[in-house]
Amino acid sequence: MAAEVLVTLDRGCGVPLRVQLEDQFRRAIWSGRLGAGDRVPSSRALAKALGLSRGLVQECYAQLLAEGYLVTRGGSATRVATAASRAEPASHPPPSAPPRLAADFASGVPDLASAPREDWSWAVREACRAAPNRELGYGDAAGHPRLREVLAGYLRRVRAADVTASQVIVCSGMAQGFTLVLRALAGRGLTRVGVRGSGADRLDHRRRGLGRAPGRPGTRR
Repeated sequence: MAAEVLVTLDRGCGVPLRVQLEDQFRRAIWSGRLGAGDRVPSSRALAKALGLSRGLVQECYAQLLAEGYLVTRGGSATRVATAASRAEPASHPPPSAPPRLAADFASGVPDLASAPREDWSWAVREACRAAPNRELGYGDAAGHPRLREVLAGYLRRVRAADVTASQVIVCSGMAQGFTLVLRALAGRGLTRVGVRGSGADRLDHRRRGLGRAPGRPGTRR
């Protein structure tokens, strides 16, 4: 307990040690480092830890008790007074949940209720049960080689893309994918790209009076 108070004394500054000790406790209580109800070290333990006389520590505690910083009860440890501690910020009730929608057409949000949770949990359980220890560590930053092979095969069959697994990077989400692509383009000096805006983007442009035709590629920095 004595070490946890983190009291430091400067024996060469000319300020009496008792004054320093009292001031250190006041600052700890003001800052919240010592909170309401926290137990302070016994005078014997604190005196031993700081190399002081027990009488000096007892005088310090007596002064802080008189000022209302500490409280004590017979047969109980000395603690920080509730009235002296820093007030906790007022807690605000959590916001009420938004009304449940029959269908959510927000851009980029799939039908989460249709997620195959049972099949997914079974696949995860089976993969973890049979996976060797090395598969549980950090792998290739571009993604698991087998997964990249499967994705490359899909792109060749379905999208007719001339791609190999070494050209595939598995991202944690769309935001990371955009970040990697834009950084790569910026590294080549390209600062403007053409994108096909979503319905929400086109509506926003119409409201601003930009007059962009729906579905026509626009430019963004």
